[in-house]
Amino acid sequence: MAAEEDRRLGAMNPTVPHLRIVVAACVAAILGYLGFSVWVVLWSNDVALKGDVIGTWKSFAVLAFGFWLGSSSGGKASMPGPQPVTIEQPPEQPVPVEAR
Repeated sequence: MAAEEDRRLGAMNPTVPHLRIVVAACVAAILGYLGFSVWVVLWSNDVALKGDVIGTWKSFAVLAFGFWLGSSSGGKASMPGPQPVTIEQPPEQPVPVEAR
């Protein structure tokens, strides 16, 4: 009964809903921008637009590299445990300060 009620109420689940649709929409958007980019670079005479399109592809490349770098090294990082702290100037021995 609880599972049916959760499904009816739209409870969160750990999967991406309609993953194929999301991937297909992303692929369609990238292919559409690729087609537009080819037109801009080969046939357009607008220099500013060419620069914007090339800059966007450079940003995509940096994003992809950053994602790859983060995902490949993310699981290898480990946090060390708490480190011992040494108090060099305990409260009983205050630091002498000259008065002005």
